Amino acid sequence: MEAVVKLNLKQGISNALDSKLDNVLKALEDANANNDVSAINTLYAFMYSVEAQRAIHITDEQADMLTAEAQAIIDLLSSN
Repeated sequence: MEAVVKLNLKQGISNALDSKLDNVLKALEDANANNDVSAINTLYAFMYSVEAQRAIHITDEQADMLTAEAQAIIDLLSSN
């Protein structure tokens, strides 16, 4: 979430992305290991949201960074 905050995006866009990341954290913090799939799906939704804002409210460089970080988390969760 820090990465999103540092981008200083419009509040509505920042809130939408933060909300998705909050949901990822909630899924990962509970005791149900099956929620990793939910976290992964939410990370994909985050990535789609970033792509929807690419070149509109998020620069290509910012979008590349956010999607790369989300993909790295997905890869980590998928390897477990």
